[in-house]
Parts: sequence; C-alpha cells; structure tokens
Amino acid sequence: MHFERLTHNSAALIGCLAWIPLAIWIMACVNWSITGDIDPIMGFFGVFMAVGLGYEAINPPVPELAPLTVIAIFITVLMFPFVRAAMDRRQLRGIDIDALEKAYEALAIRPDNVIAKFKIARVLFDLGMCGHALRIGEGLVPNMPQRFFLDELRTVRKWQMMQIEARFFNPIMCAECQTSNPAGNLFCQKCGSAFLLDFAKGRVVGKRLGKKLIATWIALVAFLVGIPAAKALPPAACIATVLTMITVAACMVYFSFKDPTGGIAQ
Repeated sequence: MHFERLTHNSAALIGCLAWIPLAIWIMACVNWSITGDIDPIMGFFGVFMAVGLGYEAINPPVPELAPLTVIAIFITVLMFPFVRAAMDRRQLRGIDIDALEKAYEALAIRPDNVIAKFKIARVLFDLGMCGHALRIGEGLVPNMPQRFFLDELRTVRKWQMMQIEARFFNPIMCAECQTSNPAGNLFCQKCGSAFLLDFAKGRVVGKRLGKKLIATWIALVAFLVGIPAAKALPPAACIATVLTMITVAACMVYFSFKDPTGGIAQ
C-alpha cells in the first residue's frame, strides 16, 4: 500500500512537472502563430497536442501509456531549442531581406549607385548566395577606386580567396518571366525585375524549417502517444480516432515538406 501510494505521488509529481516545458511550448506556438512564423493551423495543432500530452501525463488513460508520454515530453524539450533557433535565424535573415530591398530601392533612384550594388552583393553573400555575390563584386571592382572603396575591395579579394563550390554559381530563374539569369546579374536580363530579391524572399527566408520541425513533432506525438491512447476508446471510436490522427499527421508532414514549386523539398 505504501509503495502504491509512493508510486502514485511520484507519477502525479512527474505529471505536474511535465506542464512546465509544455507551457513554454504552448506559449511559443501561440507567439509564432501571431507573428506569422508558422501557420495558425500548425500552431493550433501544436497547442492541441501539447495540451493532450499534459493531460495524459497527469491522467494516462492506460497505465502502459505513462512512459510513452514521458518520452514524448522529452522529445518536446529536445525539439524546442531547434525550433527556436530556426525561428531566430529566420528573423535575422528577415533583417538581411529588408537591407536588400532598401538597396534595390536606392538603385531605382540612382542606377549607377555603386554602394547600393555592393550592398546587394554583401547581403547576398550573408544569405548564402555567395557565387552571385562574388560575380557582382568582381563586376564592380573597375568602378571602385581604391582610395574610396578600400574595405569593399578587400572584401571582394577575401571572397575570391575562398573555394566557393560551382553550384553557388548556378543561374537563377526569374520569378516574373522564367528567364535563367547567370551569376553577376542584378536584374533579370529579359524583364528587368529584381529576381535576386524574389529568390531570396522565396527560397532563403521562408517558414519551411520551423514548419518541418513542428510537423515532425506532431506526427511523432500522434504515433507515440495518440494512437496507444486511443486503445482506451470503444472499438469503433478507436479505429476512427486512429485513422483521423494518421491522416492529419500525414497531411501536415506532406504539406510541410512539399516544395511550393512542386515535389518534395529536400
């Protein structure tokens, strides 16, 4: 009797402690949904799954479910810093996108603005588009006297000393007219649009990583805890619940990993 009471008290304590990381996760999902870092639907399911985990941690429908719930909560604790880091990186890259937009706005006013052009190259390099940044920088060298552009020339030489892989020099397709533009172009060679800005917005700072991580977490929790918990329901309700959870989890993972241009994102 004493052992059973001790076991019950320990389980209750673990269940209460489990709400600490889950509460942090719930607040984070709400915040990410409000700020637009993740889709509201994804945020809703994230909150729903966390609340379900918290409930099952205190009142497991079947005794065998308790260790699975603890494992699912442990996965949540481990995944949170990765999702948070992904969101932070997106916010930092969003600052670079703003700088890129301002540089293109400056070029619209003064097409010969060398400083704005080099700013575009520098931001592109920071965003990982180093091949295109190098070609733009090299093209600006003749227009940058050393006495006025010493820092910029040093930066270009530093880029030239790096062993940049050939794939970073691959042409980029214009989102407006589908024209393939080689590295070094600031504007589309056919329609004149700022194709690099469109590419950076759509490919570099999208919400994809956060969506992938949260969708994966939802799927793991559904299969690890949700499906075993459904065993406590009547047979018909159990089958319907399991099929619903599998369908929802599969759809969320598919649409999170699906490339907007078609196919599955790598």
